Amino acid sequence: MTGKLLKKLIRPPYRVIIILDLAAIPFVVIALGVLTETNPVSYAAYLLSAYALTVTVINFRDMIRYAKKLVKGDDLKIVVGFRRLMHKNKYTARWLDDRAFRAEVSLYTGLAVNLFYAAFKTVTGYMYSSVWLYSLGAYYFVFGAIRFVLMRNVRKNYRESDEHSKKIRECRTYRNCGILMFLMNAVMAGLAAQMVIMNEGDTLPKIVVIMSAAYTFYYFILAVYNMVSFRKADNMILSAAKNLTFAGALMSMYSLQTAMLTAFNENNGTDYRQLMNGITGAGVTLIVLLVSVIMIIKGSARMRKLQN
Repeated sequence: MTGKLLKKLIRPPYRVIIILDLAAIPFVVIALGVLTETNPVSYAAYLLSAYALTVTVINFRDMIRYAKKLVKGDDLKIVVGFRRLMHKNKYTARWLDDRAFRAEVSLYTGLAVNLFYAAFKTVTGYMYSSVWLYSLGAYYFVFGAIRFVLMRNVRKNYRESDEHSKKIRECRTYRNCGILMFLMNAVMAGLAAQMVIMNEGDTLPKIVVIMSAAYTFYYFILAVYNMVSFRKADNMILSAAKNLTFAGALMSMYSLQTAMLTAFNENNGTDYRQLMNGITGAGVTLIVLLVSVIMIIKGSARMRKLQN
């Protein structure tokens, strides 16, 4: 009996999980932005969000599989009607049927959000006279520039008729993206060192920190989406975009951690904050370093093979 109840709690119906997720987000925002930490409603919000996150992570793979089945199948009339409506427009029809076009749209969307967030960090850096926020703004502008280069090369490849030249450009772009990520990783290491040694970080109002959390959440969704969408694509430029998005998601997570520790962890002192920032910063830096080195080696090797 207990086992059945536990199974129902861990694997509730998918519609219940979606309702929990939708309810938890505004509930936690109100708790963090309006209520005090000792308010009973705040405790309820934290418990609800923890439970919603747990069941979402446990059931995520099955939910994605079920969602794909609903979107591609004919079980839901509203989905069938919406799909029929999308096929009436050439751009939305192309988005449904052309994986490469969906990848290009994903690059454009990611670039737009990236530049908005870079401007947000720069403006808040000016408002709060924070060198840390200025540094993050510059980092995300460089990040956006790399995405723009990837987009240009995707469009050039569409116009290229020679398959051999296409593959060489893909390999060169992949390798160059790895080099730029390697250099950007040096900036990331400097930011991490600044956080640990000088103990600096975001000193923003809690509601603005929540906005940063929303960006991090979005970027992790985008990173997972790119990994799933581009895993079968025989295109090294899209693979480079996937790796770049993954690196951006890691940096967003690190930036959010520093902001959360500064805004919500006032009682643990500076030593704890420096320790956590040091561990996470070192981990993020090493992971991005490894990814960038693999991209440089792999891109160079494939390009030499094609040229020979």
